[in-house]
Amino acid sequence: MEILQLKYFCDAVQTQNFSKTAKKFLVPPSNISQTIKRLEKELETPLFERHINKIKVNDAGLYFYKNAKTALDLLEDAEKSLKELHEIKTVKINIHICRRIVMEAIEDFRKFYHEVSFITTHNNHQISDEFDIIVTDKELNLPYLKAKIAEENFLLAYNKNKFDLNNYANPLELKNLPFVTMNSGSSMYENTLKICNRQGITPHIVLQSEDPFYIRKCVELGLGIAIVPELSWRGQFSEEIALKNIGEIKRKIYVYQKHSINKYIDEFSAMLIEKFSL
Repeated sequence: MEILQLKYFCDAVQTQNFSKTAKKFLVPPSNISQTIKRLEKELETPLFERHINKIKVNDAGLYFYKNAKTALDLLEDAEKSLKELHEIKTVKINIHICRRIVMEAIEDFRKFYHEVSFITTHNNHQISDEFDIIVTDKELNLPYLKAKIAEENFLLAYNKNKFDLNNYANPLELKNLPFVTMNSGSSMYENTLKICNRQGITPHIVLQSEDPFYIRKCVELGLGIAIVPELSWRGQFSEEIALKNIGEIKRKIYVYQKHSINKYIDEFSAMLIEKFSL
């Protein structure tokens, strides 16, 4: 049984005329008649009463028509949904880390696809499959395509005019240094605690913010020191800021991509991965 057979049959039921159906599908009337006969043979029952120059659907035909029409409608809806999914021009991204790099990738992407819009969030706690792409350092239990794209070190950032730390191989050994960091639950906050704990100290956090820009601004102003990611914050500080290695703790950077036929999601994900490799 073929879809075209069902289309011919359903239209013939509606028109009660093989010639009208043939005209609609731009085929000879004999094609419609032969196709219906093959369908009847396959179903082992006649579907129409045939008279000279006239046809009429019978009870078996009406019963089959209701189910065949439902099946065709479902197939049409599925095809329409598939096309709509392919043409969706909005990409939803949850950015846990590396905001600057992701935003630069969005800027570059829209130069080629100006019709695409992006919705971004920065909620580390919101782990769900509502996002098309997630950029994180966490291992997520989601049915996504997963790519480990980079690793980055952490550096100690401080205003060298406010803090005289150049002569210390490990400034973290100094007590009561004021720290600025991002809010609890963020990768930067968790890694700040982890790095300090390895040194046997509890960081004296004097300021927290959810915006990386204000963390950098506080460091620039000398309000405190910060443990910052090397790759994603590269080039974000002025010459007044010293960046010092503080060990081998690294974080892995992952891009999780939802399984989708949407070309924009695929192509943006590829561009983002390439961006991290530069």
